[in-house]
Amino acid sequence: MVTFYVFSTENWKRPKTEITFLFNLISSYFKKEIDQIMKNQIKINIIGETKKLPKRLIKILKTSVRKTKSNKKILVNLAVNYGSKKEIINSVNRIRANKSINENSLTKNLYTYGIPNPDILIRTGGQKRLSNFMLWQLAYAEIYFIDKLWPDFSIKDLKKIIHNYKNIQRNFGGL
Repeated sequence: MVTFYVFSTENWKRPKTEITFLFNLISSYFKKEIDQIMKNQIKINIIGETKKLPKRLIKILKTSVRKTKSNKKILVNLAVNYGSKKEIINSVNRIRANKSINENSLTKNLYTYGIPNPDILIRTGGQKRLSNFMLWQLAYAEIYFIDKLWPDFSIKDLKKIIHNYKNIQRNFGGL
């Protein structure tokens, strides 16, 4: 399973031309690559507030999710119009009525409910921040910061991170 931060809730502050370009890129990718996605048994899942996206993009994303729902080899989560603070607020608002807010009820109302928490976060581009990405879910993730931009990130880089990860003793707060 892998999750990509495709478009954040804060990205709406970018120039309209850049936003349009990103949405067109997502649309054209799925139109062009859906057969390859199916062939490779990749299941697509979307997390975030899709209602605010352009209708044509929503349609393409929903179609991709529907077409790939039975695929079992790899789960790819795409965080589109996603912000972790907004996710947590939405979760709290959904459970407020029964007034029993605890760790379990909050988790059950997150966009990612039913999906395992990440073991590893790889942040490319030289930034050393989480940028409002899966704040709740990353509580025990190992975080790797890479100075390379995403297009320059290689299989060799990934293998190095996985090798390092395998040599870490994770205790999740225990001894």
